[in-house]
Amino acid sequence: MHFGVIIAVVVGVVILLGISGWWRIALRPFGIPVRTMTVERLKLAISNSDDIRRINTLLGSFSGGFNAMISSASIGGARRYCDSLPSLFQPFAQEGHAMGFVLRRPLGHSPRRFEEEVVGRRPGFRYLHYVGVGFWAGMRNHSAERLAAVVRRLDPFYGFLCYDGYGFKQAFFDYREQLIEGREPDLAPLDAFTGYARNAAYQGVGRAFWFLFMDRIDELVDHADRLHPFAVEVGAGLGLASVFTHPDRLEVAIEVGRQVPETWHDHFHLGMCFGLKARSICDPKAFERYIGRLDPGVRDAALASVRECDRVELEVRSEGGEDQYRRWRERVAAWMADHVEYPLAGLKHAETGAAEVRAAAS
Repeated sequence: MHFGVIIAVVVGVVILLGISGWWRIALRPFGIPVRTMTVERLKLAISNSDDIRRINTLLGSFSGGFNAMISSASIGGARRYCDSLPSLFQPFAQEGHAMGFVLRRPLGHSPRRFEEEVVGRRPGFRYLHYVGVGFWAGMRNHSAERLAAVVRRLDPFYGFLCYDGYGFKQAFFDYREQLIEGREPDLAPLDAFTGYARNAAYQGVGRAFWFLFMDRIDELVDHADRLHPFAVEVGAGLGLASVFTHPDRLEVAIEVGRQVPETWHDHFHLGMCFGLKARSICDPKAFERYIGRLDPGVRDAALASVRECDRVELEVRSEGGEDQYRRWRERVAAWMADHVEYPLAGLKHAETGAAEVRAAAS
């Protein structure tokens, strides 16, 4: 009888742990050690002390978001970790948060539940969420076909960001490790993607290259040139990352924009726009503070570009089709080439552009 009671208690505890989710604490050893995600440990080309502190905090936030998601009893608990961070670093925690959601469901990833439980709860971070799914696919070395099968079940617009996340992982980890080991680096896995998925993957490479070569833009350009004809897509990712990591110091991205080849300008400009757009929805109030510090001409150009990004998204969504992401990017890039001085220096038609910005704001 006594033995039966013990068995009953054990079974009850197991059931309680299963229902409550507290068993997930056992997954903590499978998290990303924050101490390993630093500029020094990863041998990133970053020397400015302020940049080092920022990137270390950024990487730690990403790791923390992933760790919280896989080991918290509830998704709400993981979300509270992300919400506790300063606005500047919340997006990176949200990317790790989304990446961890895939591991949280070991019996099979559900795109529908991902969009309901992750994207739907914090839609302002949706860009980062889809990138996080692709990052996880890259970490698991999933095939191009396997990732494409997941993307087909996601939002037809943002699903392409999964390829961006996959490309980021390949460059940030694999390409970097090959360089450190003295081998000739390559990104061969990305060649398995077809159509615009391959372009999107190389945009992720550009984001990764920003971290790998932040202090050596000439070296970054050299590595990107080896990836022809996708070097310009690397430029687009670079434009996005340089804005997104320094939304409060837009002059950093502007200076980088002056150093890249002229053939990259339209793509780098587009990346700047998407970096601004992403920050504007992550935290609108913080974005207003960042924008408020800018020279009026730059501010008008930034706001007009974000407004056009929104307008074209609605237009392309209404048209439908399988290549919405590509059309979105191409049309915004064309508009910027016609209306914005490079690199985001002001509006080419200042009076008309400023009126449009004021109208949109009202």
